[in-house]
Amino acid sequence: MARLVLGLMALIILAGGCVAPPLQELQSARTALEEALAAEAAVLAPNEYQAALDAMRDGEALVDNKKYNLAKEILPFAEAHARRAILQAKREQADRELQKIRAEELLRTARLPNEPIRQPSPQTLKAITTQPVVPIKPKPRPAPALPAVYRVGTGETLWTIAAQRDIYGDPLLWPLIYQANRDQIRDPRQVYPGQSLSIPRKLSEQDKNIAREKALKSKIFPVRSDPRHGESSSPGTTGSRSDPPT
Repeated sequence: MARLVLGLMALIILAGGCVAPPLQELQSARTALEEALAAEAAVLAPNEYQAALDAMRDGEALVDNKKYNLAKEILPFAEAHARRAILQAKREQADRELQKIRAEELLRTARLPNEPIRQPSPQTLKAITTQPVVPIKPKPRPAPALPAVYRVGTGETLWTIAAQRDIYGDPLLWPLIYQANRDQIRDPRQVYPGQSLSIPRKLSEQDKNIAREKALKSKIFPVRSDPRHGESSSPGTTGSRSDPPT
C-alpha cells in the first residue's frame, strides 16, 4: 500500500514537472507593453497601461515561481490591456492633433488683415444727398367695430339713439331701430333704461332713404326744418300716440 502511495506521488511530481513555461504568452505580453510605451499610453491611456503593467508583473512572478498554468491565464490579460491602451493612446493623439489644427486655423484667421472700408464715390454721395426724403406713412388704424346692440340709458329716445355717431349719426334713421325691435317696443316714443336694442347694420342707401321719409312723415318726433340740409331737429315733444311708422 505504501508503495502505491509513493508511486502516485511520483507521478504527480513528474506530471507537474512536464508543464512547459508559457514563453509565447510571455513574449506577446512584453511586446504589447513595449508598443504601448512607445505610443505614450502611459500618459495618454494611463488606466489601461497600468492594468497591463500589473498583469505583466503578476505573470512574470508566477513564471519565476514555476506556476506556469496560472501564468498562462494571467499573461493574456496583460497583452489585452496593453492593446487597448495602444488604441486609446492613438485616439487621444488624433483628437489632440485635430484640436491643434483647429486652433492654428482660428489663429491664422484672426491674424488676417481687415479689409479696408470702401468709401462711396463722390457721385454716389451726391445721389444719396440729393434724393428726396419720403416720409413713412403710418398704417391707418382699423375703424372700431360699430355696436350691433345698444343698451338704452336714462332719458334716451329712438331719436337720440339714432343720432349718436357710433349708431347712425342721423336721428331720422330711428325707424330702422324701431322696425328691428318691434318685439319689445310697442310705442316708439317709449323706450326704457336697460333695454337692449338691436341695431341693423347691413343697410343700403335705399333703406336709409326710406327710413328718412318715414321719419319726416311721422308725427312721433316732429321735425322743425328740412333734415336733408343738416338742420333736422326734434323739439322733444311727441305727436299723436296713434301714429307709429309703418
